[in-house]
Amino acid sequence: MRVPGVRNECGIALLTTLLVVVAVGAIALAAVMMTLNANLVTKNGERVSTLNDVALAGAEEARSRLNANKTLYPTGGYTTIETNAIVKDAGNATIPKLTRSTWIGPSGIASGQYGVIGSIISMARDSFGNKVVRRLEVNQESFSKFAYFSNIEQDTSGTVLSFLNGDQILGPVHSNDTIQIAASGATFKGQVTTAASTIVGQSNGTFTLPPIKSAARIPMPTVADLNKLDSLANIGSTKFTGSTAGGTGQARTRIVFDTATIGGVVEGFFKVYQGTDENFVSARLPSTTSTTGNYLELSKNCGDLDSLGVFLSTFNHDTASAGTHLHGVAGTTNANKQARRDSSLYTVTAGARRRTSRCYLGGDSILTTNNGAHTNFFTANQPDAGSWVQAPGAINTALASLTRNDKNYLFPLNRLYNANFKGVISVAGKVVVSGIVHGRVTVAATGNVIFGSNITYYQGSTRDCTTGDIAGYFSGQSVIISNNTLNAPQTTNTNDSWASAPTGTFHNYGPVGTWSGSTPSTMTLYGFFLTLRTYGAEAYNVGDDALNVCLTDNSGRGCLYTFGGIIQGWRGAVTQGTGGGYTGYKKQYSYDACGATDPPPYYPTTGIFVKNRFYEMDPTHFDVAAWFAANQN
Repeated sequence: MRVPGVRNECGIALLTTLLVVVAVGAIALAAVMMTLNANLVTKNGERVSTLNDVALAGAEEARSRLNANKTLYPTGGYTTIETNAIVKDAGNATIPKLTRSTWIGPSGIASGQYGVIGSIISMARDSFGNKVVRRLEVNQESFSKFAYFSNIEQDTSGTVLSFLNGDQILGPVHSNDTIQIAASGATFKGQVTTAASTIVGQSNGTFTLPPIKSAARIPMPTVADLNKLDSLANIGSTKFTGSTAGGTGQARTRIVFDTATIGGVVEGFFKVYQGTDENFVSARLPSTTSTTGNYLELSKNCGDLDSLGVFLSTFNHDTASAGTHLHGVAGTTNANKQARRDSSLYTVTAGARRRTSRCYLGGDSILTTNNGAHTNFFTANQPDAGSWVQAPGAINTALASLTRNDKNYLFPLNRLYNANFKGVISVAGKVVVSGIVHGRVTVAATGNVIFGSNITYYQGSTRDCTTGDIAGYFSGQSVIISNNTLNAPQTTNTNDSWASAPTGTFHNYGPVGTWSGSTPSTMTLYGFFLTLRTYGAEAYNVGDDALNVCLTDNSGRGCLYTFGGIIQGWRGAVTQGTGGGYTGYKKQYSYDACGATDPPPYYPTTGIFVKNRFYEMDPTHFDVAAWFAANQN
């Protein structure tokens, strides 16, 4: 039998061994490549991370340099802070193969109307071709960020004033001086900073955040800042020449804010009255030694309406009558005149304020009927022979469709009807302000800015910060709440609100209050109030201290509601305690947070640049000159 041969399989073993070796080698090579690739990715990531950190640090360093030297910030174009500069780490060692370039300039609306906003751009690159570009948006803090700011915590006579009686301040507070808190206490619900090393009576205060002492001083704005606003108003035909005549709370120029509906849309406007008698324009209590009338009884601003709707001032009850203004008393004797005047202000039998009795600021159209006619005129027959200022012809043409009799005297608070409007109104001299603001505006005056009555926002306190109503006021002198016939309770036969010990029955003749005078009057002011001198109430320490009640306290003029912020050189007063309560106003201050993010047009800034947001920019073909040219308006 033949036995089959055995096959030789040694070659297969060798081939198998070679395949195993190749496979193991491939695995090893793949592992090596993966390790190398991972190392390269890690190193590249580390380089990019380093570049990113270097760029961000460059932006922050530039902001620090800018706050130390404001001249680095240009009005247009850009400033080069560094070019291909070497960069050092925290240990002051040079980071190899890496350089940085940094630039700064205005961005967005560069005019300053919406605040001073700029961009710091920092570019870091290394020798391997990696490059990152980062942008830090910065803006200068506006003084409208403060709920309260003072340069000196004394009044102009040197008296140190304190927070007291439960004052509540809801936003940021700063003083370049020593803050004092009386034993009656105060509450601060925002950050409090002071350049002083101590706060006197700190234990009397309640703080939401720990106060910061020995903070950097913040310089007050200057007359030069005021002059800038004057030039901007001139461009928009909203610059007016006033007067410095009269007392602290008197002016011959009056601005009243108003609204008008055009095409179904409510728009904001203002009107300007130029008078010849500061007493009349400000609705001041007349001064007199006349035997035929005393103080309020000789007012041309106060009076009543007859059954036909014709107003007659108490002054004109002496010599004229219209409709039913005789009040049942005829004759020309002093006693007859006295009786008619008294009856025009209050009902003699009940001693209550007459239902139609009111006081009005000078220029109000209702005051033009003092001649006894039964028709109201807007421009004619003003008791002081003053007149309203006509708006430019182009504005009149744009508003021609309006049917209001004051349409030629409306100045728009927007560019829709005044293309050159810069958001600024300027007055050379003193000005009385009141009304309802619908728009964004800054009112600047070289003299006192005086509030003759309430001023609020059409949109109220709840509105969109970016587009909503906001007003700023900037006085080269003081911001004053007038002691006039609208703001302070009045009586006849005495100089009442100007007397240190007044007597008689008091009534409220302003827009708030009931006919009997039992309901308190109030003063409501919306806006940010910046004064190079003081913010206060005229004659806050005299007058009635019992007619009006603010919360639970007797207060001669009731509550002072302020929504916004107060910035003042010297501290002013609005109230003073007496044996029976307070003269002047009791403060009820609220903070408008919109001032910090969306300030009034061209409102003065502190000069301090704060950071907003960082942006990552595409480094491909980045050109700094082209970027700033494309992003400055």
